Amino acid sequence: MRHLAIVSLLLLVPAGANAQRPKYTLNNSTQEGLLLQMASQESDDAKKLGLYEEYFAKYPKHEGMAYACGQAAPLYLKAGQFDKVIGAAERGLAVDPLNAPLAYNALQACEQKKDVACIKTWSQRTVDSAKQAAAQKKPESDTAVESWKNEVDFATQVQERADYSLYAAGLQATDNSMVVEMYETLAARNEKSQYLPQFANRYLVALLQTNQTAKAVALAEKEAAAGRAGEDLLLVAAEGAMGANQFEKARDYSNTIIERMTKQPAPQGVDAAAWENKRKTALGRAYWIAGISEGNLSRYPESDKMMRAALPLIESNKDLLPGAYFYLGLANFKMAEGPKGDKTKMADARKYTTLCSQIPGPFQALAQKNLAVMGAARK
Repeated sequence: MRHLAIVSLLLLVPAGANAQRPKYTLNNSTQEGLLLQMASQESDDAKKLGLYEEYFAKYPKHEGMAYACGQAAPLYLKAGQFDKVIGAAERGLAVDPLNAPLAYNALQACEQKKDVACIKTWSQRTVDSAKQAAAQKKPESDTAVESWKNEVDFATQVQERADYSLYAAGLQATDNSMVVEMYETLAARNEKSQYLPQFANRYLVALLQTNQTAKAVALAEKEAAAGRAGEDLLLVAAEGAMGANQFEKARDYSNTIIERMTKQPAPQGVDAAAWENKRKTALGRAYWIAGISEGNLSRYPESDKMMRAALPLIESNKDLLPGAYFYLGLANFKMAEGPKGDKTKMADARKYTTLCSQIPGPFQALAQKNLAVMGAARK
């Protein structure tokens, strides 16, 4: 995946790889500078950190603070001292807010802590620092151009990596409200993020499980319009359109599902039996929605065809069967009525309407009325 390549590249960029920000040159003629020089020359990480911590304690307002934090943070990260990474980032960014590598160290610490709130905060702070760093003007000095290019390149890459952090945190979250928050934070920050389409199905599930139907339908329609919607999103779009009496849209979404799921083999790595079960479930619901939509568009032969295709796939679904029976009864009655109607359809019209009239639910009373009309039509 692309994000793994980004991570590898970022890890090769040293924490101090920046150009147009406040710089500090080690000066061993001062106590502060001497302590920092000793730390930079120390080969043992634990002793090195001890020297930086001595510096932090003694000289909290020294001009080398951002430099020292930038050196200490990766060592804290390596040692698993994640809160200290974040503390170093806080101190360093207070002096040097464009220090994207330092902010990124804090983001990595949050990820290793598996602290979703922390990831959200430092993902944004990393992006804020990176955007400012990337916006710096090209220096006039030729000697500074290469360093400026490295910093701008890092700042550009780290913004994408910060997007990935929200995506990964959302996928790993077990709390649906947190999934929703991570997706919506990413969407608000970067609506063109490559991770949003990959995140969409998990977000959809979280929305449906938290009864945020309007958001789920809006997501499904957006992804469908962009040509990125899979069968789950298309079903939500179809159901949303049907619920809004937009029957042509509902039919078109359903037909897309039918076309795909009729031909599509099991994806690689997916259990064949599980895929077949999902395929039949999706097809059954798509045929059912298409049947209702065609019926409401007065396209009765098409409604009959779709509902007959749905029946064997939904025979155990007590929620869908009454609607299927009702529209089969209606479609066959409409095809049979009138001087030019196909009278052979009337038997099926009564059969399916009778089945519907025997099932309690929203279609029962309508079916009973239709039966009365069919009885009168027979006389």
